[in-house]
Amino acid sequence: MARSILSLAGADAAGERRGRGPVIRLAALPLALLVLPLAAIVPMSFTATSVIALPPEHWGLAAYRQLLAAPGWGSALLASVEVAALAAALALLAGVPAALGVARLPRAAAGLVSALVLIPLALPVVVLGLAEFISFARLRLNGSLFGIALAHSLLGVPYVFLTVRAALARLDTAIVRAAESLGAGPLRVFGAVYLPALRPAMLAGAALAFGASFEEIVIALFLSGPRAITLPVKLFNELQYDLSPVILAVATCILGAVAAVALIVVAAPRRSA
Repeated sequence: MARSILSLAGADAAGERRGRGPVIRLAALPLALLVLPLAAIVPMSFTATSVIALPPEHWGLAAYRQLLAAPGWGSALLASVEVAALAAALALLAGVPAALGVARLPRAAAGLVSALVLIPLALPVVVLGLAEFISFARLRLNGSLFGIALAHSLLGVPYVFLTVRAALARLDTAIVRAAESLGAGPLRVFGAVYLPALRPAMLAGAALAFGASFEEIVIALFLSGPRAITLPVKLFNELQYDLSPVILAVATCILGAVAAVALIVVAAPRRSA
């Protein structure tokens, strides 16, 4: 009996692997079209000259030495991390209560409020940047990292809202009603019931908000100033005046960091399993 069960399990696993094969082959071509242009940046950054070519005429680390010696890149990277972290935190503060509130509304009202929260994803970023530039000028927030983070949080709120709403749809509301019937207040209910269930969704939404802020350039161009220059703005300014291998070295470092984070995310569930 045990052998028959094991043989059936092995047959199911083999069938699943065979079924995955065509899907993987079908996805290989579009993935290659997306990755290959990015992969071409890496060898071009390892050049010993100031000429950009694929492959480089002379291999070397000159671009990376210039990157370490050039002023501004480190401060721009730090500014981007600070802005993205603050934008993600602000998006959590706004997106999580919005999702909890919408979950208690009637269906018609919930649909209307959800549409309002998701408007930043539908509007052109140029429109958002112009509107925030005019509004923040009156508040004297233009040219500050806090102003950029506040503007970027508007883009991050929909990501937090959507991920938390999806997690709320799987939450058993009977647990919430039981906690409220036992006398737990709103903060106690959130800490004991909602937070454990929503923590993965909140982390995912915060990560999406962080990524959206870190790579955003249009709004940052509107709101940047001498003391508030993010990494995308720095890259854009350098591209305007001089296309040097240093820019390729910066891009390669960013690709390496993204690849490392992706590997950690993929490997984490396997280790926990």
